[in-house]
Amino acid sequence: MQTQAILFTAQHTVSLQPVAIPDPGAGEVIVQSEYTCISPGTEGRLLAGTIAEAAPYPYIAGYSLTGKIIAVGADCRFQVGQRVWCTGTGKADVNITWGGHIAHALAPESDLILLPDNLSTLEASIGRLAAIAFHGTRLSKPQPHEKVAVVGLGPIGMLSALCHAASGAEVIVTDRLPERVAFADSLGLRGFVAGDSLVEGFRRFLPNGADILVDATGLPNVAGSFIPAAKDLAWDDTPNPVGARFLVQGGTDFDYVFPHPPAFDREMSILLPRDRQPRDVAAVFDLMSRGKLPAAKLISDVRKPEAAQQAYVDLREKRNQYHTIAFQWS
Repeated sequence: MQTQAILFTAQHTVSLQPVAIPDPGAGEVIVQSEYTCISPGTEGRLLAGTIAEAAPYPYIAGYSLTGKIIAVGADCRFQVGQRVWCTGTGKADVNITWGGHIAHALAPESDLILLPDNLSTLEASIGRLAAIAFHGTRLSKPQPHEKVAVVGLGPIGMLSALCHAASGAEVIVTDRLPERVAFADSLGLRGFVAGDSLVEGFRRFLPNGADILVDATGLPNVAGSFIPAAKDLAWDDTPNPVGARFLVQGGTDFDYVFPHPPAFDREMSILLPRDRQPRDVAAVFDLMSRGKLPAAKLISDVRKPEAAQQAYVDLREKRNQYHTIAFQWS
């Protein structure tokens, strides 16, 4: 069928263009998109040309889509009319880098997550970003009595802080942009504007140090200025001592430099979550539907796909104003 998609056509250049997708085969469905949500970090790197695995131009990017099933193939357990989340279209007559920003998606049923009745398709469109943060939280295993320090309040950092807070742990956040710290405060998170010393900033709130450190900056060399904010580990005969955990949340395009001595002294565990699993998407939808995870508040604006070029410019140049932007397709 004929439809439309936002194509990445060159560095920092996108446009809405006609594309075609096949009819659904066995175990496949066609989803009519209602909303797709931008991943500013990943898609920003795609537009900058720094992700090597990107398909050749032009291609359909994006990886978080919500809508309704309008057609099903043979032997499919889903039904027409059901509201679902998926990554995007798996097939089209143009190249695909996940295939999210499209008006109609041909998706395998294994990629579909049913939406809770009380969760809107707009709210659920941020599901992939929230699930990435939740996956990291599953690895860090926060406990209600523990302290968490988060550096970097882009969408993934903010969502990581919210996911850790949902566990009952005390979370302290920081960023160099005062607007992001103020937004975190509006979501019930405490924090400070990052200055010369991350350690001094965190120790004002957590004098005994943090059990979990989250680096969501996407920048090199943060670990060295951050690790001393973690709790110390006594050199005694305590049975089964538990050192601090260091969570590098989100992908990078560089080799991550990790200083050995301060991490060694704390018997620190290094955690490198890779994206998300389907159960993470289902889990964040459950939390969101029960009011435990205000992830949708990070959708700063909703725009038509025709305005995609300006949306990416605003996310790149006005980081103090926008967390992410969703496209409304129908």
